[in-house]
Amino acid sequence: MIPGYTYKTSWGGHCKILMLDDKEVFLQAVDDKNELIYAKYKTQIYARTDTESFTNNSSLIATTGLTKQEECIHRPDLPLRLNCFKESFWSVNKFQTLDDFKIFLGRQLVDYEKFDDLHADKVVIIPHGQQSAGKTPVLLENTCGVFDGLELMFNCFNIQYQYVNPAKPYFSRFRLAKSGREEKRLTGFGLYRLGIKGNIPSFYLGGQMSLGELESDKSLIVS
Repeated sequence: MIPGYTYKTSWGGHCKILMLDDKEVFLQAVDDKNELIYAKYKTQIYARTDTESFTNNSSLIATTGLTKQEECIHRPDLPLRLNCFKESFWSVNKFQTLDDFKIFLGRQLVDYEKFDDLHADKVVIIPHGQQSAGKTPVLLENTCGVFDGLELMFNCFNIQYQYVNPAKPYFSRFRLAKSGREEKRLTGFGLYRLGIKGNIPSFYLGGQMSLGELESDKSLIVS
């Protein structure tokens, strides 16, 4: 599978892959001319499915690829997930300096030298409440075309901190079940691709796995 390839799906219609990794495929429906239906929308949340399910429920019908403009807007070269760790959770405190942040990470047994850089000059970061509701987006910019991994996470922690309940170091997802209400709890932290906002790549702040993975992981059920 390659970004830009078009598939016919078992659930109906044709769609084009925007980006993918070994866990998830991000896609968008196309019209009769094989053009993206939502091409004119500058703010989008990408439709997505797990890679295995997409592979088993779709068939390739076109290999035209993405246009240069589509590549510039959607940035399929960027990771779908970045700096995902299970050892800790988002802090309730705002960090004043990088050294303060390093001390926090050390106490949480998080090796910040393993943080990956993000090769973009602008990204929109969307923090989340602990029941997975998106909060006010924040634009981050740099002048060198790359966000250093440590500084990126420093900024993300300082964006997320105000939405963290110190009594609940996890994200919760509730849904109705046969025995009543079911809760899943997700610890850890990480950045996950969401879509675009104002034609700028957007990422949301989450736990050790994406919200899509959370939906299918029954091991996280606590009640």
